[in-house]
Amino acid sequence: MTNEEVFEVFLEYMRAGNLAKRTISTRLSILTQLSRHQDVPLVEVKAFHLRREIGRDDLKPASKATMRNVFMAFYTFLCEEGVITENPARRLPIVKVPPHRPRPYTQEQIDKLLSSGAYRRTRSMILLAAYQGLRAAEVAAVHSDDIDLHAGTIKIFGKGGRTDYLPLHPVIRELAASMGPGYWFPARGGRDGHIRGNSVSDLLTDARNRAGITDHRLTGHSLRHTFGTELVRGGANIRAVQELMRHSSLSTTQRYTEVLDDDRRQALDVLPGREIPATSGRVSHQQQADQ
Repeated sequence: MTNEEVFEVFLEYMRAGNLAKRTISTRLSILTQLSRHQDVPLVEVKAFHLRREIGRDDLKPASKATMRNVFMAFYTFLCEEGVITENPARRLPIVKVPPHRPRPYTQEQIDKLLSSGAYRRTRSMILLAAYQGLRAAEVAAVHSDDIDLHAGTIKIFGKGGRTDYLPLHPVIRELAASMGPGYWFPARGGRDGHIRGNSVSDLLTDARNRAGITDHRLTGHSLRHTFGTELVRGGANIRAVQELMRHSSLSTTQRYTEVLDDDRRQALDVLPGREIPATSGRVSHQQQADQ
């Protein structure tokens, strides 16, 4: 079977499983790159092709893990369908991914983001991420119909195709009252719909740079980390935080309960101070012993 023929049956399988369009697109993209990089049709791929693809130096651990999951799903499907007789992905090693630590903005940094020349549109994006925990793609798709001011809720079309109705934070309620009908961030250039999630990420990065924040580990997604971190730090119930952040696993939410850098510095402050001795004191100690 050609790559196109394999894609057609795998696409039907994924749609039948009600996978999100973004998940389907990501899987097909990874498989297309595999065939192109390794210069081999997908049905002829061997385990060493997969290991070589995952082992590329330009990939981060999380990307390697995602890639491995896609290969496992795809080649398990081909085996079960009888397209191939041996699953090459079964011989892939487990990808070790370092523990993920949240990278939140401080409240002072968020003040800088909002007051350093960002346009109203960008300021609205910052607030949605920091006060509702929205991801970039979710921010991009906010529509006036998603906001129910009477019920005090916001409808979010989230990761994995799930839809959630969550309470509005008072800051976002106030923001919503000032927004017009339709998409909050409509596409430009005569296109229908809303802007892309990548455009939101780019605008948030521009706001960070304009604010003079030099820590490049802080991204647009870090505003979502701020949301989760502040909830936990404020004493919110961890299950409630899970629901608000829409994590499928509580273990993901529990990452936000880890001790933060500021908390660790404050913990060190409880230790008593001490003068550093200029000498070892060995001579005087010996003299006292000889007396």
